[in-house]
Amino acid sequence: MVKKSKPRPRVFFFGIDGASPDLIFKKWRKELPTMSRLMSRGVYMETRSSIPPISIAAWSSIFSGKDPSELGIFGYSHKGGYITSNQVREKRIWEILSEQKKNSVVLYVPLTFPAKRLNGVMVTDFLTPGINSNCTYPQIIKNRIKKMDNPELFFDVALGLAGHKGMKPGDLVKKTYKMTHMQLGLANQLLTEEDWDFFAVVMLGSDRLQHMLWNHFDEKHPRYIKNSPYKNAVKNYYKYLDKELGKMVYKLPPGTPIIVASDHGMVRQLGKININNWLIDKGFLVLKPEYKQTAGNKKIWFSKKIVDMNKSLAYASGAYHARIFINKKLAGKKYGKIIQEIRRKLSAIRDPKGRKLATKIFNKDDIYQNPHNPECPDLTVYFDNLQWASNPDLGSRGLYSWESAAGADSAGHSDTGMAIISGNEIKKRGRLGKSDIRQIAPTILKLLRNKIPSDIKAQPLI
Repeated sequence: MVKKSKPRPRVFFFGIDGASPDLIFKKWRKELPTMSRLMSRGVYMETRSSIPPISIAAWSSIFSGKDPSELGIFGYSHKGGYITSNQVREKRIWEILSEQKKNSVVLYVPLTFPAKRLNGVMVTDFLTPGINSNCTYPQIIKNRIKKMDNPELFFDVALGLAGHKGMKPGDLVKKTYKMTHMQLGLANQLLTEEDWDFFAVVMLGSDRLQHMLWNHFDEKHPRYIKNSPYKNAVKNYYKYLDKELGKMVYKLPPGTPIIVASDHGMVRQLGKININNWLIDKGFLVLKPEYKQTAGNKKIWFSKKIVDMNKSLAYASGAYHARIFINKKLAGKKYGKIIQEIRRKLSAIRDPKGRKLATKIFNKDDIYQNPHNPECPDLTVYFDNLQWASNPDLGSRGLYSWESAAGADSAGHSDTGMAIISGNEIKKRGRLGKSDIRQIAPTILKLLRNKIPSDIKAQPLI
């Protein structure tokens, strides 16, 4: 009798940027039949996002099993421009699999531009500067995008990292669907054409819509728009993704392990704390003379070049969260005391009505595997569990504002994402306890029956 061999292991990964567990697991579950069915057949859980919970860091953690200090990823800027895949210091799953001669299809995963050679296909993310850049591997895939009706919208709804913040709601919704339709069209082609072991696609539109339209459906939002024509825009987009996910699942071999996950969740934004204004007011930050007047008259993007490092003990960057850096050369042996003083004073910040904020402050030594990475912030701050965002830019008067130099948001990133895992290899166990996004990478490798590298310390979820 011939013993039947096990079917070839595969994993299908569907990422929803900024998908909030409360919306999928509770509020809208009955209207999301595909995800609800996957939950009922496998396991699902909240996940702790990376610190900080920004897309490029969190997705890189998901696909590497490493934290931002190991990856070298904390923010979007790098040497005067945007960070790229060239700055990622650790291998991500498709690179590990390529070494094992396994094939991957990697679509729109944040921080994959420029595209790198791999066994399989790669199409890059929202940091792609344009269709004529190194945005696909192999290059021939680019021709498919160029033939689409709106190739300029393929990677994002607008030019620039914050281009969506200046869009009218109707225009944002329209362009989000155009972008997603094109992205899913190519994904469905590759799903059936390519001989893949690992297939990963990440949907950006959910992030764009939630940032700008949260106050159109959240009745507790301070800027809630009653009877807005866009009150169901975010929910309808979730329903659209759920339907499209169902179509893709139908094309998979029966029992294929499926992971649906997000990099972080979203939370209503009550306002912004002008963190560098605060550091100036408390005497920790001094601007160079030529920037002092400019910063008082108009909004300017914060960068280290405007800081007088001969007089400043600290400065901050980061949107939604604050990353505070201590000038160690000037601080010297007083470093510890300065950290304690900043922590104490940050904890005393209240909202405009005098309400105490539930602020979390993280020391780098307490949260990172490699706190000696020179790019590590000394402190990371979540004001009021991220309901109050941090605004590092200058030009807003006082401590509070609604917008940064990039524009306003109605929601920001929360530190809690979600994951659903279903398939023949997964025992039906329902909702599990909160996990860490770094556990997703070893889970994928385990499902692929691939050896988990010894430097990945996170444990598989199953």
